[in-house]
Amino acid sequence: MFTFTHRNPEMRLDKDHTALVLADIQNEFLQPGEQPRYYALIEDALKKRNVIANLEALLKTAQELGYFVLHSPHWYYPTDGQWVVAPGAIADYLRSIGFCGRKDPVDLEGFHGSRADYYEPFKKYLMDGHTCTTAPHKHFGCEANDLIKQLHMRKVDKVIMAGPVANICLESHMRDIIEAGIEVAMVRDAVAAGVNEEGDGYEAAMINWRFMANAVWTTQETIQRMNAAAA
Repeated sequence: MFTFTHRNPEMRLDKDHTALVLADIQNEFLQPGEQPRYYALIEDALKKRNVIANLEALLKTAQELGYFVLHSPHWYYPTDGQWVVAPGAIADYLRSIGFCGRKDPVDLEGFHGSRADYYEPFKKYLMDGHTCTTAPHKHFGCEANDLIKQLHMRKVDKVIMAGPVANICLESHMRDIIEAGIEVAMVRDAVAAGVNEEGDGYEAAMINWRFMANAVWTTQETIQRMNAAAA
């Protein structure tokens, strides 16, 4: 059997044209709670790979060095309840538990501290006046929001990607970004994924990323490369 082991030529970061792209940096994914949350599905994976600390290390490095940072959140509004097309299995489950719900796109009543809100310890990065929060993604990828537009308008041609849902939202964003002609490095220990009866979503993501991404790095490798490119 032929095993694919090819690696791209080394992806070299250029600070002025590189961005850190994150998805789903919200309480729903990173904060435990009494209500059913996505966190319960990925809790073990978050802890096993020290994902929250690694995400913060990436954010801190990007902020200190002046890299572009873009965050694609996951929000639903009451009008999304008008959908009549059946979503996929995970989307159907999440809809049933009130996943990432907001009252309104403009009215923030009830938003602060909610499941849809940013993860509190990371607000100093996400709300620093430099980080770009895009329009929300509604299912998995970024085709329906302005993330790729925001990257192009900054002349970004390389991205570093991380977030808590490796095999679904983050991978879908990765695929859309690759299709837009942008090089992608995935950070393998700043991501998590759930498990179902077929297997581990994290392993599925790693397999796919080895086929599709320009690079798959650890947090430590990524920070070293970010520092070198900013020197």
